[in-house]
Amino acid sequence: MALYLVGTFAFGVALGGVGVAKFQERRTQQAQAATVAVDAIAGPTSEGTRRDGNAEVDAKLTVVNAGSIPVVVRFVGARETGVLVRDTGQSLLLLPGSTGGTDVRLIVDCRLASPDPLPMRFSVQTPDQGATELTTPVEISAWHERADAFCNASPAATG
Repeated sequence: MALYLVGTFAFGVALGGVGVAKFQERRTQQAQAATVAVDAIAGPTSEGTRRDGNAEVDAKLTVVNAGSIPVVVRFVGARETGVLVRDTGQSLLLLPGSTGGTDVRLIVDCRLASPDPLPMRFSVQTPDQGATELTTPVEISAWHERADAFCNASPAATG
C-alpha cells in the first residue's frame, strides 16, 4: 500500500510538472506573439489661421493598429524644428488591424517648417494596463501644403 501511495504521488508530481511546463511555454508564446505597433497617415485638414508668423491648422490623423493586440491610443504628438503637432485629448480604442481617426492641431512656423516626414510619438495602453511609447514617421506633405497656404496668405485674409 505504501509503495502504491509513493508511486501515485510521484506520478502526480511528474504530471503536475509537465502541466506547469506547458503552461509556462504557452504564456511565453503568447507574450512573444503580443506585439504593439501603430502606423499613421496624415488625413484631411479643416480650419486654419495665420498668427504671429505661424500657420495653425486643424487636421485628422488616421491611426492603424498594426500590432496583434488591442490598444488605446492615449497621446499623439510631435515636435520638430518649425512643426508642432498636438492631440486634442481624445483616446482612441483600436483592435488589431483596425483604423481610427483622431483630431490634431498642427502649428507650423512659416519660416522654418519642412515637408519632410515627421516622427510622430504615440502613447498607447495595452489590455494589461501597460503603457508603451512608440514613434513612427508620418508623411505630412498634404498638411504642409495647407499650412503653406496660410503662411502665404495675407494676414487680413486669415483673420
